[in-house]
Amino acid sequence: MRGTAAELLQILSDEGLLAEASEGAGELSPSSLSANSKEVLPGALFLCKGYTFRREYLDMAVEKGACLFLSEERFEAPIPHIYVTDIRKAVSLTARWFYGNPSSRMTVTGITGTKGKTTTAYILKAILDAASPGKTAVFSTMEVDTGRGGRVSHLTTPEPVELQSYFREAADNGCSHVVMEVSSQAMKLSRVYGEQFPIGIFLNVDEDHIGGKEHATLEEYVACKVSFLTQCDTVIVNRETRFFDQVLAACAGKRLLLYGHEDASQELLRDGTELSEAALSMPLGGVIRNMVCDERGSRFELGYEGKWYAFESSLVGRFNVENLTAAILAAFVMGIRPGTVQEGIRDIQIPGRMAVMEYGGFHIVVDFAHNYLSFLNLYHAAADTFSPRHIRAVFGSAGERSQVRRRDMGLLAERYADFVYLTEDDPGHEDVTEICEEIRSYIKKPCVIIPDREQAIRQALSDAEPGDVVLLAGKGSDVTQRVGDGYVPYISDAGAVRKWIAEQKKR
Repeated sequence: MRGTAAELLQILSDEGLLAEASEGAGELSPSSLSANSKEVLPGALFLCKGYTFRREYLDMAVEKGACLFLSEERFEAPIPHIYVTDIRKAVSLTARWFYGNPSSRMTVTGITGTKGKTTTAYILKAILDAASPGKTAVFSTMEVDTGRGGRVSHLTTPEPVELQSYFREAADNGCSHVVMEVSSQAMKLSRVYGEQFPIGIFLNVDEDHIGGKEHATLEEYVACKVSFLTQCDTVIVNRETRFFDQVLAACAGKRLLLYGHEDASQELLRDGTELSEAALSMPLGGVIRNMVCDERGSRFELGYEGKWYAFESSLVGRFNVENLTAAILAAFVMGIRPGTVQEGIRDIQIPGRMAVMEYGGFHIVVDFAHNYLSFLNLYHAAADTFSPRHIRAVFGSAGERSQVRRRDMGLLAERYADFVYLTEDDPGHEDVTEICEEIRSYIKKPCVIIPDREQAIRQALSDAEPGDVVLLAGKGSDVTQRVGDGYVPYISDAGAVRKWIAEQKKR
C-alpha cells in the first residue's frame, strides 16, 4: 500500500510544502495515521492540525506510541518530525500516500453546487447501479457507502484521513466508481487537495454559507466553489448558474459540456438575473426540451451529440430535471447506454428530497431545502406540480450558520407561502425561538412559532385543507437534531407525518 516516509517527503517536496524533516524520518514506516490524539496507536504518524490544536495533544500522542509527527508549527518532541508550510494541504497528501492513493483505481465523479448535490449524486449512483450493481460508492451529505452498506455522515465532504480511508474501503470492496459531493468548505480547507476528478459537475452557486465558521464573503464562497473545477478533467456545467463567467474561466483547458433548457435564451433566471452573453453564445452539450412535470414525475427530451433521447422519472420539479440532466450527461461521458440510463432513473426515490405523500385531499412534501436557491426551487416546484389552494410551510434555520439564510427564508415565505410554521432545525448553541423570531421579522403572512419540530408539523397537518400543500423543509430524512455540541434523536419529518396519519386513521 505504501513504503517508507521517504516517499511522503518526496511528495511534499514536489508540492513545495516540505519545510524540514528530522534525520531518519524518511526511514520510518508508520503503521497508522491519526489527527486525534485519543485514537493514536503505537507506530502512528500523528497529524498536528485543527483550529483548536494544543501542544498537549502532541504530548498525548507521543505517550501513546506515535513514531512521527507532521506539523506546520514547530514543536520540541522526543520523536522525529516533518514540518510543512501548509498543514491542510500536507494532511490531504499524507492521507493519500498512507492509503495508497486508492481513488486512482476508480472513476471518481465530484459534484458541487449550492443546491442539488445530494440528489444528483444519488441519481448518478442509480444509473451506475443499473449498469453494474454494487460497484458504485457514494460519499454524500446523507451517508457514506463504500459498497457494503452506508453509515451516517455529518460532513458533506469528509476530512482527508476519513475520506482516503473511505476511498480505500471502496477500492477494496471492488467498487469501480465513486460519486461524491464536494463542498465549498472542503475546497477552502483543502480536504480534496491533490485529488483529480475524471468528471466534475457544477450545478449552481448562490449566496449561502456566508459568515460565522463558513465563508467570510460571497466572493470567497464563489471562489471556493469555482476552484473545484480546476481539479477536474471533464466538466459538466449548468448554463443557468449565477456567476457563469467565473465558472467558465475556471474551465479553461477542460472538456466542457454545458446543459440547459432549449428556450432559456428568452427568459430570466428564477432569481431575476439575466443569462450572461457568454452563457447564451456557447453551444449546449445537453439540451432540455418538451419538459412536463406533474405529481406523477417528470418527462423530457435530452439532446446530446446530435441525437434526442426521451426520459421519464419519478422525481418532480424543473430543478430535478436539471439534476437528472447533469447525471445523465456524466453517465454518457462514461459510455453508459441510454437504455440503462432510462432504467436507472425511472423509479428513483431520493430520501428527504421532494418526497411526496398524500392524505385527506392535500399533499405533503418533505425536502432538504435550507437556503435561498433550494427554497425558491421548492416553492416553484410545489406551485407548478400541484397548483395548490394554499401553501403551508414548516421550516427553521440552522444555528451558527449564515445569517443571510434567515432573511432569505423569511422573504421567500412572505412571497410564496400562505401560512408559515417556524420551528427548530439543528439549532446548535443558539436559542430556537430567537432564530425563529429573526425569520419572522421578514414575514407578514399568518405565522406561528412552535419550537418543537414534530409539534409544528402536526399543527400544519391538522390545519391543512383539501387542495393544500404542506412543505416540510430543512431536515429531509435526518433522524437527528444538532443541539449544542452533539446530536439528539429525531423522528424525522417523514416519520412525524406517518405517525400523524396513523393516528388520524384510528379515529
